[in-house]
Amino acid sequence: MSLAVTAATPGSAEAPRQKGISYAAWWSGEYSHPESDDSLQLLASTGANWIALIVTGHQASHTATTIDFAAVSTPTDADLAHVIRQAHRLGLKVMLKPHVDLPNEDSTGIWRGHIGTGFTSETQWAAWFASYRTFIGHYARLAQDQGADQFSVGCELLGTTHREADWRAVVASVRSIYRGPLVYAALHGGEEASIRWWDAVDYIGIDAYYSLTGSNWVEGQPDLPVSELKAHWSGPIQTMAALAARFGKPILLTEIGYRSHHGCTQHPWDSWRVSSLDLQEQANAYQAAFESLYGQPWLAGMFWWAWYPDRFQSGPCDASFNPLEKPAEDVLRAWYGAGPRSQEPVQVASYPRALEVFADGLFGGWEDWSWNADIDTRATEQVHGGTHSISALLGPWGALSLWHPEFRTSEYRWLEFYVRGSTTTQSSLKVFLHARDGRELLHIPVNDCRHLDGGSIEAGIWKRVRIPLSDLNPDDLAVTRINIQEATGEGSSQLWIDDVRLVPGSPPVARIFLPMVAAGARP
Repeated sequence: MSLAVTAATPGSAEAPRQKGISYAAWWSGEYSHPESDDSLQLLASTGANWIALIVTGHQASHTATTIDFAAVSTPTDADLAHVIRQAHRLGLKVMLKPHVDLPNEDSTGIWRGHIGTGFTSETQWAAWFASYRTFIGHYARLAQDQGADQFSVGCELLGTTHREADWRAVVASVRSIYRGPLVYAALHGGEEASIRWWDAVDYIGIDAYYSLTGSNWVEGQPDLPVSELKAHWSGPIQTMAALAARFGKPILLTEIGYRSHHGCTQHPWDSWRVSSLDLQEQANAYQAAFESLYGQPWLAGMFWWAWYPDRFQSGPCDASFNPLEKPAEDVLRAWYGAGPRSQEPVQVASYPRALEVFADGLFGGWEDWSWNADIDTRATEQVHGGTHSISALLGPWGALSLWHPEFRTSEYRWLEFYVRGSTTTQSSLKVFLHARDGRELLHIPVNDCRHLDGGSIEAGIWKRVRIPLSDLNPDDLAVTRINIQEATGEGSSQLWIDDVRLVPGSPPVARIFLPMVAAGARP
């Protein structure tokens, strides 16, 4: 006899659906940076009411038996506590979701799902599970102490989850520390149906990267319409409904997502495949998933993969999973109950009122305070306007830094300059300001199609860079330095920079259209 399961089973009798987004960083300090606070606020504006907060431990290989969670690539406990506080201030609930990763997963093809597949003795199994209980217990304690609202006991460890007794011991050890709801995040396509201990947790979690194309579809063909993508959800829906009925547990999609590149619906799990940018295919996949899944009675919620602390790691020229500033965000906002994205009014540059910084030389009060860089402010070999430009040979993390005793950005709309690359180097730049008290403000990428035509600096071609000052200095602090920094930390970059200025905006002149009147008709 099947058991009817509704999403309200855990928690209160009327537990609201978890409208979630995964929030992911892979380096210590990222979650605590002001950029993260800004990005998290944008996430909250989508109508999401949950985040899955990702923290990653590491082990040296799939046969290693120890997990390291003190490396610089692991967000610190202070980072996690900061995000949990920020999320709660924004009205977001938090599921803390620890992962275990292996090195060089993209090049070796060996990933966390292979952990345990090379173990040949009970001694190895015992050692790994002891290390895993230490790892997961640490974050269970942090979740309890910081008031996280939900906890994931594991993610995609399909090489280990056949060890039923060991995993029941893991769940029991977590329950002795953390008193909130628990989930395990199983990989789609087999692991979810193979686990026999779903009764030990509160939700059946699935990382739902099911393919949404048929076997006859090949890359290069047109995007499938939403109706055809929805048809491919029928099999996974049957699998999930059967699991919910068998164990009497609601389903939580602990991950679901699509990159904004062509073919994302065929291989949603693939983070490395290279193909053309395809914002519409990503949006279609979002729409098909919502239409197919959102009304299922056993669905407790879904967590879209993924949103990042650096909000510029997305946008209309980005092929990552992040939906921010893409058509997929519009779909997400519609289903999560938020209004449309806010659109700033169009403005045009008002150059007569610009604050000039460099044009044929530094203007009064401006000085060169560059670091790890060879700078010539009287260069003549490549010039955009006039007779001189700035030649800048930037070493690793080196920067052209232009100092002024103090200036305000609130009167202006953009920082603008022109840049030209060389034939010997590929330049990737970030721009940031220094506040009067010495703080570095938000780092904004130059190599982004929102700021630079085509999103890349090219040899032999002058390109305009225009970055909103509201992004560089959102709190309108008094500032003293403009910094244009080499952003990769690898090698040196030779380039030329010219016509640096702060430019105000003014509303465009309104166009007046008179209605066309057909002969003999009344207007």
